[in-house]
Amino acid sequence: MEAKDLQVFSLASGSSGNAYLVRHQKQALLLDAGLSGKRTLAGLAEISVDPASISGILITHEHNDHIAGAGILSRRFNLPLYMTKGTWVGASRKLGKIEEKNVYLIEANSSFVLGNLEITAIPICHDAREPVNYVFDSGKCRAAVLTDTGSVPSSILKILATCQAMVLEANHDGEMLRTGPYPWPLKQRVGGELGHLSNLQAARVAAWLAINGKIRQIQLGHLSAVNNNPNFALAAVSQFLVSAGLGAELVCRNLQVLPRQRGGPVLQVYEQI
Repeated sequence: MEAKDLQVFSLASGSSGNAYLVRHQKQALLLDAGLSGKRTLAGLAEISVDPASISGILITHEHNDHIAGAGILSRRFNLPLYMTKGTWVGASRKLGKIEEKNVYLIEANSSFVLGNLEITAIPICHDAREPVNYVFDSGKCRAAVLTDTGSVPSSILKILATCQAMVLEANHDGEMLRTGPYPWPLKQRVGGELGHLSNLQAARVAAWLAINGKIRQIQLGHLSAVNNNPNFALAAVSQFLVSAGLGAELVCRNLQVLPRQRGGPVLQVYEQI
């Protein structure tokens, strides 16, 4: 039997804004707040979450599509912000005035406890000051969000292998990026080691985790509006997983693509009982 334990809701996942709500029992946390305050509140209302019930905002890095609404929400609802020191240095001016008591500096490759969740900050390969993503552990199951990274080192794969579910970046189709309208320097940035995962890179990560880890559910996120489309991303990852012998039925049931600018299907993480 299975019992629902962790939930991850995407409010938006793309270059124009990223925000996720992580819920465990009565606890709720925002992971990034890259939408306007108004859009974030509307997204929370759609999933019937009172913003006053949120206990904090975890920030991955200082790019605007991850922090646009964080300062506003912190001031309005007295929310603490959790981020690395490098991210704070890069984000502080953009966030505006934040009460000192609401700034919590964390370290990459370390864990901390908020409520009933143990949260691990994992370093990522991105062109920001000290970017991280997060793994959430309820004590019964684990989930992760991995976006905004140009590569995934083996040390991070081993951590992700302990998770049952995750949001995984599939930012761009390699050919669309190559032939698309971006100037060459931007193409190099997006497709580089400190950029974003392509569909093929996401497929390789997903296959490795399915073979070597506990992963059972994957949502593809942070799709580019210019260099990707949901059908390409889903097909690329699905076909790779099937070719790796992981089974078409399993892939079809447990692989989804998140919408860029609106809420997506909830990622349910179950406890085995």
